[in-house]
Amino acid sequence: MKKYIVSVASCLFALCMQSCFQDMDHPAFDYPESTGEVPTTPLKMYLPFDEEDIRDKGEWGFLVADNGNAKFVEDGIAGMAYQGAENAYILAKTPSILENNIPTIGDLTVAFWMRTTKNTSAQGLFSIPNSIKFWGNFDIFLENNNSETQAFFKVHIFNQAAKENDERWVEAKIDDIFGSEWVHLAFVYDGNTSTITVYRNGEGVFTKELPDCGKLKFNNVGASLAVGAFQFSTTPSLTSGAGAQTWAKNFPGQLDQFRLYDKVLTATEIQSIYSGKE
Repeated sequence: MKKYIVSVASCLFALCMQSCFQDMDHPAFDYPESTGEVPTTPLKMYLPFDEEDIRDKGEWGFLVADNGNAKFVEDGIAGMAYQGAENAYILAKTPSILENNIPTIGDLTVAFWMRTTKNTSAQGLFSIPNSIKFWGNFDIFLENNNSETQAFFKVHIFNQAAKENDERWVEAKIDDIFGSEWVHLAFVYDGNTSTITVYRNGEGVFTKELPDCGKLKFNNVGASLAVGAFQFSTTPSLTSGAGAQTWAKNFPGQLDQFRLYDKVLTATEIQSIYSGKE
């Protein structure tokens, strides 16, 4: 019995020592050193898609994944770019540090490079989901249009700032979008002026006031943002309010340098992003 106790004690000691030290031939821990500081940048999410990598390269750390069908092209605006498809989309899970920021985002800028041809069905581009409604809290998508080059964008907003479920729609027809060239787009919502502005290649080309809309405040925000899809087109759907629709498709074109800000980017800042191919 004494030998048995000694043997067990020796094993426990060995296991304890093994847990205290890394195997330096095969190190198990390679975590970046944490500063403990909360980021302050208004750039909340940044997807450059370089080196076939869909991860968020911003400071806040959205957990980004695709549905297993993501592909890439080498001739992006800056390095590689995401290649969409009818069966592909990206989900960006909001980090816990931003769980209270997204529902009270106030102002918003969504900026990205896009290259695509004329659409023949509605195509989802971006959504901040509403987990119980048909439409998201903030949606950007392409609607059908007869033009070979002019795009018909729609923006949908569910705002809770001034009144409950204040639903707004914006329709913007922007020239010279479809074709073989990369185009930079920025959708900017200013809560102080209740105005949405669309920029194409660094220039403001559309502005609409949404009277009394105010700062953006969302309810029932889904855990993940959708890129390249409607909120109800993912599997499973990001909302209990709807499932896949036959008229709604995922974005089959190419995206690059996708950015989400919780601020109103100025015309100068947007022009700088465009000029620098950022």
